[in-house]
Amino acid sequence: MSTTTTAPDDELRDFIEMEGPDGPRLPQLPALDGLRGLAVAAVVLYHAGFEVMVGGYLGVSTFFTLSGFLITTLLLDESRRTGTVGFRRFWGRRFRRLMPATLVTLALVAVVFGLFVATPDQRLDLRGGVLSSLFEVANWYFILEGSSYGDLFAEPSPVLHFWSLAIEEQFYLVFPLLVLGLWRVTKGRRERVGLAIGALVVVSAVLPLVFSMSQDRIYFGTDTRAAELLVGGVLAVIVSYRPVRRKLAVRLSWRVTLFAAAGLCAALQLYWWWSLPQDSEWLYRGGFTLYGVMTCVVIVACAVPSGPVRRALALAPLRWLGTRSFAIYLVHWPLFLAVRQELPGWSRLWQAVLVIVVSLLVAELSFHLLERPIRYGRWPSARWAPRAVLAGFAAVALLAFIPLPVDESEAPIDFDAALEEFEERPRPTVTTTTTTEPPQPEPDQTTTTAPPSAPPVATVATFGDSVALLVALGLGGYMLDEPEPRLLDIGGNAALGCGVSRFEQIRVDSAGSPTAECLAWPGRWRERVDELQPDIALVVTGAWEVADVRLPGSAEWSSIGDPAVDDFIRSELTLAVDSLTTETTMVMFVLWPPYAEWAPRGRSPGFERQAEPARMLRLHELMRDVAESRPDRVRLLDMGEWLGPERLADQSLRSDGLHIEAEPMQQLWTAGLVDEVYDTWERWWLERNPAG
Repeated sequence: MSTTTTAPDDELRDFIEMEGPDGPRLPQLPALDGLRGLAVAAVVLYHAGFEVMVGGYLGVSTFFTLSGFLITTLLLDESRRTGTVGFRRFWGRRFRRLMPATLVTLALVAVVFGLFVATPDQRLDLRGGVLSSLFEVANWYFILEGSSYGDLFAEPSPVLHFWSLAIEEQFYLVFPLLVLGLWRVTKGRRERVGLAIGALVVVSAVLPLVFSMSQDRIYFGTDTRAAELLVGGVLAVIVSYRPVRRKLAVRLSWRVTLFAAAGLCAALQLYWWWSLPQDSEWLYRGGFTLYGVMTCVVIVACAVPSGPVRRALALAPLRWLGTRSFAIYLVHWPLFLAVRQELPGWSRLWQAVLVIVVSLLVAELSFHLLERPIRYGRWPSARWAPRAVLAGFAAVALLAFIPLPVDESEAPIDFDAALEEFEERPRPTVTTTTTTEPPQPEPDQTTTTAPPSAPPVATVATFGDSVALLVALGLGGYMLDEPEPRLLDIGGNAALGCGVSRFEQIRVDSAGSPTAECLAWPGRWRERVDELQPDIALVVTGAWEVADVRLPGSAEWSSIGDPAVDDFIRSELTLAVDSLTTETTMVMFVLWPPYAEWAPRGRSPGFERQAEPARMLRLHELMRDVAESRPDRVRLLDMGEWLGPERLADQSLRSDGLHIEAEPMQQLWTAGLVDEVYDTWERWWLERNPAG
């Protein structure tokens, strides 16, 4: 039999009766402020890039579920008391709570960050990012923007974090209409309202299982993340029943079970914050919904008076963070980018200390000077509030259209246009070179046979990724401008985002699996080399060999330098040689220079690891191993050695730290790279065609 307490105290009575100052309502719960503060701390530490908080992004999921619970509680209370929802009042409260600090943040990003901090690619993207954030569709904007291959090499947007705010605002806009509709259709039957919301949870959770979606699409999508908000709504329906609240308040067995479950859930969530990478596959197959359900257990434990969870999360420092969490969330991300891009020499620890201190100061000022006065109607007056809102919207929208200085030569590379040009550029008609014996004289003739000489022109087919694409375009430009070119670009095959090594998964900012196009390169390259019969098959790869990877059949992440990964890369490079070799084709591996020192500025820890020079240098060693194993087929071009330290230190040559654009690449071909490649091929040709 369940044991009950003898007499509920005032807090227990308030919880049971849901008494508030203006009628039945969930009372003020300081522990929920503490939960909010803990969540924002996790997000900030995650963005700081510390390895001890690789799962801090889950703090956003905590925000989602907490918002769903609180908003649904308010809507159910109002529906029960009045039979309707005052949409104007509801949306007005949300607007006063969120929009003032949002407008100020977006204005500062558009002007200060845009003029003094942003890189050229950030400036070009800033208008779309600010406007989509202003109109609460940032998550869909970044889903569409994420389809651009160039974004993989660009600095992040200073308003990228607005994706989660956009999802919440879309929820605030649509969900009240849904709740009122369900309330009226069910005639106030809360169990049916809860079942309907629960059905929507299931729909949202299974969407990624039914439809093929990338991890970014699932992570940023309103439809796929709605489950975390909606489970909070289901919890609100359950807690709205007085018998449920009474049993939680007075039955010892219920309370003990709840506190034990909440302790386990909180401990597991904290462990995930510390250890769970964002690309963990199970998260995108129902894991986020499971996390939301666990957050619901913690929320109930925060609501029940006198519990250990409530006492722990009601500590003053956590409550202080929670009441200022919105402003902290708004400002911390652009501050991180500004510090990383302007103070790259600082250690990650001191960068984080500076950002956290400034974020807390700004949040305190915003709380007292902006958020509270507007939220509680101190200013502007009710008469002037609509005009102030419209003026704020208009001001930010106009600021987004301020023309920011962008040097066209520094504009980000349009890889899709480059690939289209590479595939459609007309190629010369050439007679392929063949390795044959010199013509033999008639038996009755006395002649002197001259040693064979290499043909004056060599044909080149280029194979690889985006770096190879730009190398080939530069060669094509040289060929068109040179009256008597020594090398002829005859095509090849370049695929964006495809390395030679066909790993199970590759992880930079997030994890992804190679596409079918990436996996099918051996057959495609063989077909192209059989068709073109080039003198030189130029292979340029590197970026996708040096990221964090999972080998086929392995569940562990590793990288080049691990003997197993090295063996796999070596075997794939050997297959590339065998796929491209013909009797008349020399394979040339280009040893591409390591990432420049400015490449990882403002980027994720995963990109920082990818950009470590030691990784690219290890790839060069593996290429040399393959060349030594195929001495009659392979030659090497050390691009870094050929460029020299001065050009490698020139940021205008490799603006993103990796690629050389087509026009400067053409200049390099003209400035001597053609001679370097041709001379290497000529020596190889003469080795195979010795004097008779």
